[in-house]
Amino acid sequence: MELRHLKYFVAVAEELNFSRAAVRLSISQPALSRQIKNLEDELTVVLFLRQSDGLILTEAGKYFLEQAKDILHRSHVAVQTIKADYTNTHEPLVIGYIPTILQSFLGQTLHRFGVAYPEVAVRFQEMPPSEQVRALRDRAIDIAFMGNPPDELDSEFVVKCVKKVPIAAVLPDTHPLAHESSINLASLASAKFIGMSEEKFPGRNSRIRDTCRCAGFMPNLHLEADSHTSMIALVATGQGVAIMPNEAQALPHPQVVFVPIHHPIHYARSTAMWRKEIPTKSLDKYLKILFDHIQD
Repeated sequence: MELRHLKYFVAVAEELNFSRAAVRLSISQPALSRQIKNLEDELTVVLFLRQSDGLILTEAGKYFLEQAKDILHRSHVAVQTIKADYTNTHEPLVIGYIPTILQSFLGQTLHRFGVAYPEVAVRFQEMPPSEQVRALRDRAIDIAFMGNPPDELDSEFVVKCVKKVPIAAVLPDTHPLAHESSINLASLASAKFIGMSEEKFPGRNSRIRDTCRCAGFMPNLHLEADSHTSMIALVATGQGVAIMPNEAQALPHPQVVFVPIHHPIHYARSTAMWRKEIPTKSLDKYLKILFDHIQD
């Protein structure tokens, strides 16, 4: 007796009709009838009574149906448990990120993840926030690290603040305030500011304006950069000043200085974002590492 014999029997017992059961099992009716006859011969009992209007289960058939269902259920649970908890095959973890966060918590959590789960491959894709959103929707990445996402994404994805980072002024090293220990943001009110591409960094310019508004002025956003590195390069060439999360100092910034802002002190969110569904095994393992890091 094999598991397929139990599946055949359960199908016939539930349908009480060989033709319907054969269709359900995608086999021929004669083959199914033969398998059930072989099963009855092996058990040396009659499982079904054949009547003119169909089949009925005998008392032995009713008992055997309960046992067969239980065996099939336990077999299914065992297989799924093995696949979920004991196989060594893991889908790779695919991460989208902006470069400013790689040197901070992302690098730290990935180190912990690699130590805990060396069998899981990790793939990185540097991309601006707008592309990360599309990649999440298209299932091209598992998790996105995009800095400070627009608020409207909260309803579509799980958005978790991982870290709050102070915002700093980004100045050419020749600027009169470049060597101050900290500055009042209002002291830059007359300067030209470098913003960021709305197409690639949606909502970022609004946050720049909000920060400056709290300092009592509206910034003159006369240029837009399409990346953090290009923003730093524009500042270095004297095209204007900028405000960025302080962690962007990890990027190369020749001829540019990051100066802390003491009034008002503003923070940018570094966030993780993923789809609202049961995560893959690889993502689930990484999220546990990430949540532990947040709580540290």
